[in-house]
Amino acid sequence: MPKSELRAPSHSWPTVLGIALLLAPVTALLGQSEPSVIASRAGKAMQEERFAEAAELYGQLASSYPGEPALQANLGMALHLSGQDSAAVLPLRSAASAMPSSFPAHFFLGATYTRLGDFPAAVEPLRQAVRLNPEHPFARALLGDALEAVGEHAEASDAWKKLRQQDGSNPFPHAGLVRCYEQLASDAIAGLKERDPESEHMLRLLAYTRLATKQLPSALYLFREAMSRGPGRRSDHEALTALYEQAGRLDWAQVERARAASLPEDGCSAPDSAECAFKLGQFDRIVPISAQASSEELYWAARAYAALSDDAFHSLRGLPESVDQLTLIADLLAVRSEFSEAADAARAALAIRRQDGALERQMAELLYLARRVEEARPLLEKFHQTDKGDPRWAAMLGNLLAETQDFRSAIPLLESALAAPNPPQSARLDLGRSYLAVDEPDKAVEHLRAAVSLDTDGSVHYQLAQAYQRTGMRDQAREALTKYQALRARTNEETRATAALEITAP
Repeated sequence: MPKSELRAPSHSWPTVLGIALLLAPVTALLGQSEPSVIASRAGKAMQEERFAEAAELYGQLASSYPGEPALQANLGMALHLSGQDSAAVLPLRSAASAMPSSFPAHFFLGATYTRLGDFPAAVEPLRQAVRLNPEHPFARALLGDALEAVGEHAEASDAWKKLRQQDGSNPFPHAGLVRCYEQLASDAIAGLKERDPESEHMLRLLAYTRLATKQLPSALYLFREAMSRGPGRRSDHEALTALYEQAGRLDWAQVERARAASLPEDGCSAPDSAECAFKLGQFDRIVPISAQASSEELYWAARAYAALSDDAFHSLRGLPESVDQLTLIADLLAVRSEFSEAADAARAALAIRRQDGALERQMAELLYLARRVEEARPLLEKFHQTDKGDPRWAAMLGNLLAETQDFRSAIPLLESALAAPNPPQSARLDLGRSYLAVDEPDKAVEHLRAAVSLDTDGSVHYQLAQAYQRTGMRDQAREALTKYQALRARTNEETRATAALEITAP
């Protein structure tokens, strides 16, 4: 969901128009009969959701009474509700300044900045709106989105937490908490990596991360490295028990279970310590990240935020299925690169709201990313025909065709993708490879040379060297081959290092 969209479940949040009508009628402020008639017509237009007409009428009144903040507020709200956000800023800003206790003025100013994508400007009016009306869920939701957008994830998590307390059936605060806690965990990990990259805390933290993503050999290696740098911990052996169980080695898991049982519970000597709070599951007691945080505090903060994120995701999954709930789940899974499960969530949402083009497009892209080719291809072909101005469909379809070596069919699709504004860089790589495959090296050179930044294993430089060779550019071919060999050597070393990691006995 783009953060600039104002989406709200209708069962729990009041309509935006209802907020607009909180302002006192301006007719009471106008003594002349003609302005009163105009004000009455404007109010009726607002009630009947003819917002553009209301904006025009309020504009006439505001021109006649420029010092009246209530008119400025109503004008700004009508402009916002009619989609004229750029024009709404000035009257709403004027009204909010003149009426610091007006919830509608501050709320609509924040909502207008949000829809314009100016989140830094949106934060303060939305903070004031929430201070004035703490129980208003839409204001708090917009504040959470704006705070996330400006990187204030700790404050944003507070906003989402309070919104979840108000309405636990609303999926948006659950998803907001997942995003914020994941980012806070990443911030803590980054802080620990910068401060103490070789410490047992860092190694143990990486081990838990690899265990969570089922990278079992790497997790085992990291746990052992961490254990070699400090005293044995019962929790380490419990983690290794779980690791061996996932690996299907129940005999080795039993050995680690016995070792864990032979050790005392991990220390909790200081009741106020982060370790004690984590052990008791009181994650909210973990100290927030600060510049003065110790390595140990960063370690426990990272683990606590990761646990809180998992809890929020579990709560989101436990809600009754709805389009919003399933779409949010799909978004979160896609961020984690769990594309196949994300596609299934999008498909379930589409089963509830059939013929929803946005949902069908989301599912098509997720199926493509999951490499579920047979399911993705007909959808990509469909949207390539209907969405002529969107280069994504041509790029994705061209990529699938190139991977099946149907290069001549892929080339026109990829060319059309690159002719559009802001094409995906991957289309240039696919096009260069396709031209090389159909023996048009002159054209291949241009695109492969522009795509070398995508090379992670040397393959792009190797193909570029081939294209140079075929066009007689021998010096450039030698240079590309040298870079290919360097990248290939590094890749081989990483592959050997990964292969050396095995699930071995305790």
